[in-house]
This record gives sequence, structure tokens and C-alpha cells, in this order.
Amino acid sequence: MQEQYDSTFTNQLPPDLPVPHTLDSRPEYLGRIYRFKFHGEAMEYFGIWIVNILLTIASLGFYAPWAKVRRLRYFYGNTEFFERFFDFTGLPTKILIGRLIALGIWGAFTLAGYLEMTIAAFGVVIIYLALPWLLRATIRFTSRNSKYANSRFYFDGTTGEAYKQFFLGALIVVCTLGLFTPVMIYFYKRYVLNHLYAGQLKFRLNNSWTDYMSAVYLPVALFVGVLMLCGISIGIFAAIGLDFLTAYTAGLLGLSYLFGWVFIVPLIQARIFITTWNNTTLGNSQFKTDCNQWRYAWIVVSNWFMKIITVGLMSAWAAIRLYKYQLESISLHLEDDPDRMMNIAQADHSAIAEEISDIFDLDISL
Repeated sequence: MQEQYDSTFTNQLPPDLPVPHTLDSRPEYLGRIYRFKFHGEAMEYFGIWIVNILLTIASLGFYAPWAKVRRLRYFYGNTEFFERFFDFTGLPTKILIGRLIALGIWGAFTLAGYLEMTIAAFGVVIIYLALPWLLRATIRFTSRNSKYANSRFYFDGTTGEAYKQFFLGALIVVCTLGLFTPVMIYFYKRYVLNHLYAGQLKFRLNNSWTDYMSAVYLPVALFVGVLMLCGISIGIFAAIGLDFLTAYTAGLLGLSYLFGWVFIVPLIQARIFITTWNNTTLGNSQFKTDCNQWRYAWIVVSNWFMKIITVGLMSAWAAIRLYKYQLESISLHLEDDPDRMMNIAQADHSAIAEEISDIFDLDISL
């Protein structure tokens, strides 16, 4: 469908161009740095979370779309930037229809798999071949139903481009025996951000695949380096007969190994988060984050332990804690006037693809 502009707005510009200001009319608040704020509270969200869990169980899963909308509206509605709030406008009934269709597809493949294993294997292949389409449709649906103040988000990425990025990334990963897996992360981030708009303002990712290689492999190199240093030290101490130092270093090696396996994934997640938002622009405005990678990793790891210790009862607290830290670490050097943002007319996209991705545990998120 050809892009067009909402007829309720005047003086419209192409979607990738900011609205101009004359030198005399440029507001004084432009050119300054503003931070995002989150006003949600763990105890408040716990009430929403526990009700969502109980009603979803009692309704045999039929309440899940309403639970999803309530959750998203809580997080969006408590997210503030420049004294304006976000909102999620997706309808639970439309999501329910998409979920029922997704469940039907899943049920058909499951039943067929019991009857014939080759059909089950074929079904798995079909699902993974559909990943690029699911990715594109999910982001488009979520964007269409996300708002900042009175301006909607918009995603114009095509299915063909999604498949191109997917297969190119898969080819690179296979040919490099998995060593260039971070390139897939870069392709995904670039595809999402470079086709995303807030009103008429376009997002853009301005880094390269090498930034994601370093984001992933520097923690891995640090982990391997510490283990090698401990191993070499053990050999040297054992050779010269320093048994107490050998035992001490062996204990340190064990702690380093445990510490590394617990922290390495959260540390990689933190570095990907940092390199993405430090290199993203919206129109003429530049995002920045002062997120500390070690604090981010600690929050993730301590959240894991708290959820395990409390048998999941601290999940609401953990979700608020991580989201609040992520969001409030981000700032925007504002160069485009939020009061002059315009909407791009767009179709009301289906929730089916989003629900299929949920049913098959495909967590597609920015």
C-alpha cells in the first residue's frame, strides 16, 4: 500500500524529513538534553501482574490478550518524555482472534506430529521459514498501536527486506561456523530501527556490525582471559611447590568460572543495549545512554535469583526494576519539536502474526 499522510494534518512533509523552524521561531527548549522517566511502582504493578496470572489460569488462557494489553498500557502509560506520555491502543479482542488462529495452527502441527514424525519436522521448518514474516508483521502491529502523546509509531519495513536480511545473516553465520553470529543482531537492529517512525520522524541506526562483534566478544575474551591466567598460575605455583597458592588459585579459578557463566550473557545484553542506543537518531535528535554495563548485568542476575528464591512472586518487581533502569538511562538531545509531530496514515494491521510468535515462544523485541 502506498504511504500517505493523515488528512487531519496540514503542511505535511515526507516522513523522513523533520518539520522546519525559522531562526526566529525555533523554541528555546530545542537543542537541550532531556531524559526519559518511568513512574511505575513495583507494588502497583504487582496487583496488575497477579490478577493477570490468576485470570489467565482461571479462563484457561482466554484472558491472556487482556493481560497483555493491561501490561503494555501500564508500562507505556507510566513512561514519560518531555512531559508527554506513551500509550498502547491495541484491542484485546483483535489479539484474541489472532491468538485463536495461532493456537489452531499450533494444534494442527502438534496433532499431525503425533501421527507422523515427518509432518512434525516439516512443521518446524515451516515455522522457522516464516520467522522473517512474523518479525515484520509483529513489529508493524506493535508500532501501529503505540503512541507518543498524539503521534503514532509507524513501521514501513517490507517482508522482502526481512527475508533478505534473515537469509544473508544466516549465510554469514553458517559460512563462519557461528563466529559472526553478532552480525545477525546488527541486521535485526538495523532492519527494525531504519524502518521505524515516530510521527513523521524517522529512526536510524548509525553504527556498524563491528560494534556488535565487540559487544559480544569482549566479555567472552575477558572471561577466557581470566580462566587462562588462573590456569597458568596454577601450573606455575604447582611446579615451584607453592601448594597453598596452588589451592588458592584453583579456588579462584572455580569462582571465576561460575561468575563468568552467570554474568556473561547479561553483560553481553548490556553492551548490545548500550551500543544500540548510543548510535540511534530520531530525525535530527540523538539518543544517548549512560547505562553501566556492570550494573545492568547485576540487575539481571539478581532478578534471576530473586525470582528463583520467591518461586516467581518477585517477577513483577524484577520487570519494573530492569525496565526503569533501562529507560531512565536513556536521554535525547532534542532537535525536533514534539509539538509539530504529524501522523502517517496506515492500515489497522492484524495481530495474528504477533500471537503466532508468542505461541511458539518467539520473543521479538527491540
